[in-house]
Amino acid sequence: MITKGSIILFIAALVLFGWRRILAYLRFFQQEEYNQVRFVRWMTSHRAFDKRGTAIVACALVANLIFCGGWIVPLSALLAATALVVTVYFFESDPRSTGKIKLVMTQRATKIASASLALYILVTLLPLGLLCFRSCGLHEAMIITCLFALILTQSPPWLLIDANRLLWPFEQSLQRTFIDDAKGKLAQYKPFVIGITGSYGKTGAKAALGELLNQSLGPTFWPKKSINTVLGITRAIREDLRPYHRFAVMEMGAYNIGSIKKLCELTPPQAALVTAVGIMHLERFGSPENVYRAKSELAQAVSQDGILVCNGDNPGARRMAKQYDKQTTLLYGLDSSSGALDCLATDVRFDDGGTSCTIQWKDKQYPARTPLLGRPALSNALGAFTMACALGAEPSYAAACMANLQPVDNRLVLDRKGSVGFLRDAYNSNPTGFEAALEVLGTLPASRRILMTPGMIELGEQQSEQNRRLARIAAGVIDLAIIVGTVNREALLAGLTDGGFPADKIIRVETRDDAFRILASQEHSGDLILIENDLGDIHEGVVRF
Repeated sequence: MITKGSIILFIAALVLFGWRRILAYLRFFQQEEYNQVRFVRWMTSHRAFDKRGTAIVACALVANLIFCGGWIVPLSALLAATALVVTVYFFESDPRSTGKIKLVMTQRATKIASASLALYILVTLLPLGLLCFRSCGLHEAMIITCLFALILTQSPPWLLIDANRLLWPFEQSLQRTFIDDAKGKLAQYKPFVIGITGSYGKTGAKAALGELLNQSLGPTFWPKKSINTVLGITRAIREDLRPYHRFAVMEMGAYNIGSIKKLCELTPPQAALVTAVGIMHLERFGSPENVYRAKSELAQAVSQDGILVCNGDNPGARRMAKQYDKQTTLLYGLDSSSGALDCLATDVRFDDGGTSCTIQWKDKQYPARTPLLGRPALSNALGAFTMACALGAEPSYAAACMANLQPVDNRLVLDRKGSVGFLRDAYNSNPTGFEAALEVLGTLPASRRILMTPGMIELGEQQSEQNRRLARIAAGVIDLAIIVGTVNREALLAGLTDGGFPADKIIRVETRDDAFRILASQEHSGDLILIENDLGDIHEGVVRF
């Protein structure tokens, strides 16, 4: 017959199961920056609700209801459910060590996970209380336990949201302490602060400017990788800013209107570099005008006697330069057809070693070469050159220093593996960058050109149109297309068809791993493969629980 011990064992198995699921959902909650609205939207759109645990518990419950008069079937069902729940715990991968973007157990993540587990265990104590106080028979307690278990299997994502809400006042107080500490450090060391923003190109421009200033004018601080939020920059300042840093270059990301304003309050900019105002993250902002408003917060924060450097090839950035004109306002670009430029790159040429060009600055010309590939990367370097010269760098030396710039990871980086080349452009794909990557793909020598892409995301109502347009351009460049996932599949297929691309040269796969397996089986000597964009776990494929 069913015993108290067998029920307790089942509940213990549910706790193991719950911990695994809390971590699994926490990975996606973390990727959504603990924003519960976006997290719930992701869950509902991907139908990321528990099925395995629910099915196991439901079967145990049905067995107990049907065979309530016996003991062999109910006990067997209970023990089988216990074993299966434990199997799920060991079968499912640990999100802390698997996935494209692994779960990072930061202090905040650890606290949220711990609080969620505490809430989860609290719910499991309810059926245990029935056993302790013997308010019902063991069989009735088992049925109630199964009913509670059905709730438990679906509860981890909601418990994460509740835990985050409970911890938020404490988290907010801790964040305020860290932010005040970073502000104090900046006020004490007084580096010259340059803010960088744009719909794309921020990270590349930050790395380029940081290197050029470091080599030409003095020690420079800049947060590495794509750190561009208040908390990310706060941590970087607290850990890495030193008294000897003369300059500080801050990448400023906009997640909504007001984001950059908060960053400017943390790190008041004395100069600003705007790489572009485009339709990236249009889904988040709702309209191009809102994107412009969000990005222009940086230009507004620079005092009238400051420096504003804008990409003159980009209409939004050019508009910003005119609307928020400073004592020193400079435009840079690769095409002067839209208006005069203070810094212009001409004679642009790509090869395996990078990009060569001639820089026209203040009526003089300077030859330049950089390992960076693609017009957007060159544009970022040109913006960095313009800002460095505005701050006092000697132009010929700054141009020479461009040879030392290194591409940011997975932003149009050329890797060679034997006779096969990989153009890795997996991060922050946008229409301008995608088109530039196709230009480089078509320019570099290759016996066969391959495009592997899931397409671009976060373009709002323009997403389908832009993916179709870029696929149509790709059709005139490539010999083989590998479309990853289903997010943009129809638009990409339509664009390739529009461009007259043969259907038998299109391969559809579900995941990036599938694409790499196909590539490994089909690689030929002399292939050049463009890997354009790589959707995170939160976008790619179907998530199964």
